[in-house]
Amino acid sequence: MTASWFDDREIDEIIWEEIAQSDSRGDFVCYLIHEPIGSRYRDEAKERMKSIDSRKNLAPESYGRAVARIRQLAESGDPVATFHMGKIHALGLSIPQNLPLAVEWYEKAIALGNPRSHANLGWFYQSGYGVPLDQQKAFELLSFGAENGIHSAKATVGIMRLTGEGCDADPELGMLLLEEAFDAGVVAAGNHLADTYFAGAVVVRDIEKGHEWLFRVAEQGDQRTMAILGHYLVAGTHGKTDIPQGLSLLEKAAEMEHLPAFLWLGSLYRNGTGVAQDTEKAALWFQRGIDAGNFECVAALSRLKNEPDQEPPKKTLH
Repeated sequence: MTASWFDDREIDEIIWEEIAQSDSRGDFVCYLIHEPIGSRYRDEAKERMKSIDSRKNLAPESYGRAVARIRQLAESGDPVATFHMGKIHALGLSIPQNLPLAVEWYEKAIALGNPRSHANLGWFYQSGYGVPLDQQKAFELLSFGAENGIHSAKATVGIMRLTGEGCDADPELGMLLLEEAFDAGVVAAGNHLADTYFAGAVVVRDIEKGHEWLFRVAEQGDQRTMAILGHYLVAGTHGKTDIPQGLSLLEKAAEMEHLPAFLWLGSLYRNGTGVAQDTEKAALWFQRGIDAGNFECVAALSRLKNEPDQEPPKKTLH
């Protein structure tokens, strides 16, 4: 395996040459979904999308020409282009989604040794997506990808090793693979490690290690994990309580516009979970959530306004 398997510069240039002058929002949507490795024009594509009326030109107009050129390159035996033909058909980029053709292209790329195709087809077999469910075949394909530089495949193989999905169970190896995947940049691997320590099903339950892994993921800027860990720490639901730090994490996630964080903060103040009950703060967070686009906050704010004023319970003399 060489780095050439992951060199998408030619694919990236082919696409941009065809869509650069397009007035179709759909062309830039396809480019952002396609996301060749090292996409040079990602920021420009986002800006172009903003400049095009979101109600018009939704259908891609020029992307099909790029697909035709990539197909021509693939038919000449180029393994990277062959992989991308599989991806294009799997995602339905400017053409109708066609999973059988995606599988055919991935199999051609596998025959050329392309590890990304091994991994993508492995995920197909793991979930039964477009192919019959086959966990053993999934494990074999994903293992090849993991051994040849696909870090997300390594994380999946680690998860499979935890429980013996399509392979012999080896929790110690599974945890090691997940750690290696996290160190290589797959932040979701850290979430799986945390969940595994919290559950205590295949390794010894360790609350401290569970929280330690969530902190490591949150430190990578993952908004979802910030919010989850923040809620755990405020509510004390996962064996550890640190209300100031929990609120700080939730508020930071909200600042980064992770929409559930607004609902969770409002609910904590509404219910008095881990914090003093404060309907004004609850209403503030629900309203901020509405402004950010969390429509669940609409119902939450409506319920809050329609709830009768709650009086503190009266003391009973015994």
